[in-house]
Amino acid sequence: MPPLRFARVETSLGPMWVAETDAGIAAVSHVGSLDAFLAPLRRRFAGLELVPDDLDAGWVESALSGGGLPAVDLRGLPPFDTAVYQAVREVVPGETVPYGEVAARIGSPRAARAVGSAMARCPLFPAVPCHRVVRASDGWSGWGGDVDLKRRLLQAERARRPITRGASVTANERGGTSSSVSD
Repeated sequence: MPPLRFARVETSLGPMWVAETDAGIAAVSHVGSLDAFLAPLRRRFAGLELVPDDLDAGWVESALSGGGLPAVDLRGLPPFDTAVYQAVREVVPGETVPYGEVAARIGSPRAARAVGSAMARCPLFPAVPCHRVVRASDGWSGWGGDVDLKRRLLQAERARRPITRGASVTANERGGTSSSVSD
């Protein structure tokens, strides 16, 4: 039986539970209880053996600052949510995209609220960079209640991007509705 490895790891956001399969990261959570973390994984990965392990969570800090994202294992998630998470993983670090644009990108242009619901239940932050998705009404809100953390994450991502002459064109200027975060 293939394993579903899990561990409690320390990150700059505090302790997190992380689970991974051979295909990639399966879940990440701040939830305190191991049982609460493992319960949905037992349903999603019924055929896998749950194995405590010493996982390398170095990817977390890289992902939090706009570096590469790890592979993810989206098995057992609803198809709509899977499409949303895949689209969000393609948003350029330091830029934001409204829920409606994510909906359009996955072929469901009237499903902005459903995208918001999928993001609210996303079990994979920061492997899925939820903080890059915003409400169209103000271009900022969304992604939980910690606006200061969202701003810090987006600013860290922008700081990591290489600066090249004339490279400050945002998706808005390219005809999309994404935008860069500003101070």
